[in-house]
Amino acid sequence: MLAELGLGEVDGTRAIAAGRSRYSCRCPGCAAAQWDIQRLKYWICSRLVAFGADEAEVDQRVNGVRVDILWRRDGKTYAIEVRGGALDRTLALEHTSLLRDAGCDGVLWLCQPGYWVSHLPALGISDYAPPACDYVAVSGVVDTEYSDLVAPSREPIELREFLRGWVSGEIAWGYRDEKTGGWATVTDWERHTKTQATVIARQREELRDQRTALALSRKSVRDTEKQVVKLAARLDRAAHDADDQAAALAEMQRKLTEHYRVDATLRATIRTLQQTVGHWQLITCFAMLVIITFLTSAFVLL
Repeated sequence: MLAELGLGEVDGTRAIAAGRSRYSCRCPGCAAAQWDIQRLKYWICSRLVAFGADEAEVDQRVNGVRVDILWRRDGKTYAIEVRGGALDRTLALEHTSLLRDAGCDGVLWLCQPGYWVSHLPALGISDYAPPACDYVAVSGVVDTEYSDLVAPSREPIELREFLRGWVSGEIAWGYRDEKTGGWATVTDWERHTKTQATVIARQREELRDQRTALALSRKSVRDTEKQVVKLAARLDRAAHDADDQAAALAEMQRKLTEHYRVDATLRATIRTLQQTVGHWQLITCFAMLVIITFLTSAFVLL
């Protein structure tokens, strides 16, 4: 096992010291856990070199920033951070940005599975002390096995195979959406991006159709507004005409009322005149009768 880790012959004292060098706790549990972490680091270095890395070293610094594992290939520098517990997503993202600013072309976090894995270029390792160094990543890997877009893999991946693909350039990390991402093969990323390009093209076409429909709707709205303005002007004119007609009608009603009053006055005058004429007719008849009587009397007397 030590030969596979690249440690060669290491005595027990050195191993224990390496396992407890960075921890103040001296209990057997912490020492064993740190030994598992150190074993994983050296195992990763040996696998990286075996898979084609130019060099891989444990506990190095890059531009003053300390990293657990630093390896290089074809002039590019990569960093691996190994954590045995949960990660603070914000601090891990800041540290990742710091490493990239320091010159690292890629960063890998090995940590316990959790929600933070999908927000970082990380792999979730549930067992840091597997038999025969058969490390397995249970989260952090995505694929297109069940859909055209990458989704979290339903099967765990051996860390050995992941490192082989990462060194060869067959596996890379990318964003699934605006916040989360994962590790996938270049082929899966090509399929993912092709599907996204198809979706974007379809959405652009839909957006173009929607813009056309919106332009037509706006034109219809403008035409309707013009018609509304015209109808409002007509309504104003009609209201003005109605006011004029109402005023004329009121004037006619006033005149008609005046005519009714004059008519009533004339009718009353006519009735009075008719009564007067009737009286005068009676007086005239009576006068004629008196005259006739006088004449008759005169003839009789003669």
